[in-house]
Amino acid sequence: MNPHKCDHHHHHPSVPEGCYWRDYTGEIPKDAFPGGHDSNGQTTYIGQAYLADAGVVPANLFRGQSGMYLACNNKANYSDLAMKILCTSRPVSLAWVNTTAADLHLVTAGKELVIGGYHPRGNAKLLLNIGRVKHGGELIVGKVHEWKGNFSLNFVGDDTELSAKSYQALVVNSPNECCQLQHTY
Repeated sequence: MNPHKCDHHHHHPSVPEGCYWRDYTGEIPKDAFPGGHDSNGQTTYIGQAYLADAGVVPANLFRGQSGMYLACNNKANYSDLAMKILCTSRPVSLAWVNTTAADLHLVTAGKELVIGGYHPRGNAKLLLNIGRVKHGGELIVGKVHEWKGNFSLNFVGDDTELSAKSYQALVVNSPNECCQLQHTY
């Protein structure tokens, strides 16, 4: 994988120094990292919630929302279990990169994808990354996962689970920084 990962400094893999998942209680924290926007241009955020048989799934989080719709099993699934919101004290440590399902591994070579959750697969966990796509006047956050060699983005749109082959993926900006920054706090 990435030789510059600094997992021994973090409680959560692939969440850079200064980034963290906070419990979501209905209020958007001041340090929440923006994910996109709704059709009215209001900022949306990167959330995650738990769904039985689906694991922990990243999704769009709207201000004032008490639950989230997760893209799983070809539909929009509502969950308000173990909700979290991605926050950071260093917004510059995260970046969105344009990619496609077939080219994600090339576009992100030398970069670290931010992990947004996981699907249970037997005794293993299939890690889910974070992506976003323009759809219906919105910039919508969803899950990026590998399927048959491609990394498509699945998201909730039109009240169902949709898939995009061209999207933006959330990466750690300059993963080399994390070890050096560790000593500046």
